[in-house]
Amino acid sequence: MEDPRPKERYRAEAERLLKVLDGALAGKDWVVGDYSIADIAIGPWLRTLRDFYKAGDIAGWGQLKHVPAYLDRFLARPAVQRGLMVPARG
Repeated sequence: MEDPRPKERYRAEAERLLKVLDGALAGKDWVVGDYSIADIAIGPWLRTLRDFYKAGDIAGWGQLKHVPAYLDRFLARPAVQRGLMVPARG
């Protein structure tokens, strides 16, 4: 039988980090004032957590006040949209 502790540890840590980010975004559009490298690093992590791994529900996404709108703002940026449209190399 698989040990459930590692999965729970990482689930709890993702939830904790999302809550920290949610608090940091209160009253702000971006993590550090203007759009910055911090947003460029955090936005893809959020998108991957929510959309690729489909782990938003287990990490408490529904209880967040600021992070969902933040991710929407990030994904709406023209440069982000262009980056998402780059075809895979192969």
